[in-house]
Amino acid sequence: MRMIMAVLVLVVSVSLTEATGCVSTSGLQCYKNSTKRDEDFFCEWDERNPEKTQTHTLYIWDSEKKRFLMYANCGNQSQRKIRLEELGIPNRKTDIWVQTQVGNLTCNSSKISVILACMVKYSKPQIISMKRSAGSLDLTLDKPNDDKRAIYEIRWRERDSKWQTVTFETEDRTQDFYKLHLQINSSYQIQLRRQAEVQSALCNSSLHALWSDWSPMMDVPLEIRSPPVIRWIQNNQSNGTRHIKLSWDAPPAEESVGGVEYNLTFLVWPCKKNKRMQHSTVNQTYNISITYSEARIYINAINKVGSSPQGQIIIPAVKHLNYCESHMPSHVTKANNKTCLEWYKLEDGETRPKTVNSSSTKSFKHIKNDKDVKHFVRHYYFLHIKRKGHYQTVAMCPFYSEQKAPINGPANVNISDLTHESAVVSWLSIPVAEQQGFLQHYVIWISGQGNTKFHKVPANKTSFLIKDLHPETSYTVSIAGRTEAGNGPNSTVNFETNSKEKGLSWQDHTILSVCLFALLSTLICSIAARRLKLLPKVPSPVIDTTEFRCPEEQDLSQMMEEVHEFVLLLRQDLSKPRENVTSEQSTLLQDFGLVVFEEEDEEDEEGGVIDLNSIKSCFYPNPSYRGQTLHLPEPFHMTDSTSKDSDTESTYRNGLFFETKVLECDKTSL
Repeated sequence: MRMIMAVLVLVVSVSLTEATGCVSTSGLQCYKNSTKRDEDFFCEWDERNPEKTQTHTLYIWDSEKKRFLMYANCGNQSQRKIRLEELGIPNRKTDIWVQTQVGNLTCNSSKISVILACMVKYSKPQIISMKRSAGSLDLTLDKPNDDKRAIYEIRWRERDSKWQTVTFETEDRTQDFYKLHLQINSSYQIQLRRQAEVQSALCNSSLHALWSDWSPMMDVPLEIRSPPVIRWIQNNQSNGTRHIKLSWDAPPAEESVGGVEYNLTFLVWPCKKNKRMQHSTVNQTYNISITYSEARIYINAINKVGSSPQGQIIIPAVKHLNYCESHMPSHVTKANNKTCLEWYKLEDGETRPKTVNSSSTKSFKHIKNDKDVKHFVRHYYFLHIKRKGHYQTVAMCPFYSEQKAPINGPANVNISDLTHESAVVSWLSIPVAEQQGFLQHYVIWISGQGNTKFHKVPANKTSFLIKDLHPETSYTVSIAGRTEAGNGPNSTVNFETNSKEKGLSWQDHTILSVCLFALLSTLICSIAARRLKLLPKVPSPVIDTTEFRCPEEQDLSQMMEEVHEFVLLLRQDLSKPRENVTSEQSTLLQDFGLVVFEEEDEEDEEGGVIDLNSIKSCFYPNPSYRGQTLHLPEPFHMTDSTSKDSDTESTYRNGLFFETKVLECDKTSL
């Protein structure tokens, strides 16, 4: 009965204190961070009403000896470190609670009954590294403070999905490892926590096993399968330095989860091949200054689970010079740690080999006389210096240890544009590997008609115009390259000039071209003027069209004659001599389809008259009749026995006799 009353009083007091503003703490834990026996303890709890001014007192009660092992005023803190000396022997069962005071009110937390020696709570695990390959994720974890085995719980999920959980145990070693199997093409999130194994018979694993806090959530991306694709552009080149801007693309989104870092490695100082510059960045661009020599740059993309294959670019050296430029020194007088001399043999006379020589102690005089530098073979060197942390090229030149005349002459010597007085000779330049020295110029000999002419052509030219030749003449052209050691072998070609009739001179070609251009321009302008109607239109005559038919096989019948006004003339005797008809009159009459009969000086033997009926006339107006007027006298009609039976009309004028036969289908006015 007394016990029931005490409980009721406690419940009432707690409810009253909460109602008046005193709220007890919760989540009380007391533990040490390792299984070591001499480890101090920590007690911590959660404040349920942190806004108000309150103080906390920690009580530890020895249940076996019925006494307080300690009580400590913690003020307004929510944790307390307890030294082992303050507790004595922590192997006995103890009751622990926290009393909270707010003003004049006090309230107590719930009690926990534990053996402190068994209370171990490890720190939250840290993921040292992750490596993902195919469908597995290899985790490397830090060890607890006591380097003992531990029990882990890991949970993982795809983004915005449910957690999956599994536990595992580790061994006593320096680091903890675990292999987690995941889907190949998915990214994940993972967290871990751990607890110590119970090592004493006094400890109850279910009561004293404390899990650590969860580790921070970690994103697990896909592995980066492809190397970065690197691009570069040269912004500037001056004072022996090239300013290069590098850029590259980020990996795909599933491979970039959790962020990507890029590790850049530069090989720009050939005298220290093992010493490489490195730089890390999260950006996708980087600016660097390099020398005129070849530079190699490597980039790795690194995410949470590993590194990509290495991307590499080779920035080639600037174009090799054919001759040493005048503003660059031809030799190095001093060598030290801040200078670097780089030299190599040019493969095929132009290409840089894979391996080069370099030295910070040798000068140009030394390498030129070096036994490894072959005679008659072109080599190339760069001189670099290091100034204020930047690398510069102060000289670059080709060189020979010893020179010789070229091995061969120019190849593919051809003659083109051949005329009667000129020709063009062309050839391929001698390859550098066959020059055996610096080519000074080409020598050309032109022989013909017992004479030989000599010409020099610059080494960078591959054609030459030969002038002042004679028509239909055979010539021989010989070409050779020359170095300081002398001329090389000749390359020869023969040709014969054209005759003057066969070929045109350049002056003739020019005149023809100008004439053709003028003709084309005239035609184009004429067509354009007609199309655009820039010129007035030329009028054309208007001719009335009249349909005429002349059916020869139809019967002829009389027709009415259209009579026009004309001048009457007296009929002259046929026996009298007639006046001559001029050619103009004859032509005019013929144009109108009239048949003209002139009197014969000698009469016919029978004294007869010509049969005019045998002549048929089907005439049409002359197209040029417009504007012309034929004035004829009034016809004098004759009735003769010879013309009774035919539909004819006869007219006599100026000693001329006209007969007009009219068909039935025609109505013609004269």
